[in-house]
Amino acid sequence: MAEHGVVPVGALDTGLILTPERYDPRRRPPAGTGPSIRGVAAAVSEQVSPKTARLDREYLVLDTGDAREGLILTAKPTVSGTQLGSNKKIVRPGDVIISRLRPYLRQVAYVDPALAPETVELVCSTEFYVLRRQDEASIAFLVPVLLSREVQEVLSASQEGGHHPRFNLATLEGVRVPARTLESRDDLSRSVEQAVQRARVADVTMSSVVREVDDAAAAMS
Repeated sequence: MAEHGVVPVGALDTGLILTPERYDPRRRPPAGTGPSIRGVAAAVSEQVSPKTARLDREYLVLDTGDAREGLILTAKPTVSGTQLGSNKKIVRPGDVIISRLRPYLRQVAYVDPALAPETVELVCSTEFYVLRRQDEASIAFLVPVLLSREVQEVLSASQEGGHHPRFNLATLEGVRVPARTLESRDDLSRSVEQAVQRARVADVTMSSVVREVDDAAAAMS
């Protein structure tokens, strides 16, 4: 059965936004006793451009396709600052990133320290929202929160635009973390970090054996 609602003119968003998706009742986060995302993490948007990039640094650029189901598995080469091409958001180990574009693709990931050496600067597409911890406690537990069924339904209902559907930051920051999940955040964070570590080892191993076959083929040619 189709859902519908009535929105008084006074309740329209600033600019008198008439986009139906903006007022979809399904985009409201489920009620709960836990804090919102903005209460446990900060959304940061510090950026770097080809003009402001450091000339003495290499950059690893994360595109939306590099993150999925909590993981970033990439063997991409680094680039110089002048090769960035466009503005990028600065990312740090320990951050959680989520693409605002087509949320049904589940492009959410924990940025683990082993992703790149300390000498390499991590940056990502501006299509990502970057969540950063507010203290020393890990926010890796937000990965399963953002990938949970209820939250995914909210994000999907909140996307606007036909060709490149996106959800806005206010929707993300308004997502509530269940109280029970918050109580076990440390255990959940450790589980996510360990899963990412194991996946990283598998990724490196697979890349290594592929290079071994490539080198053997090159030696015979």
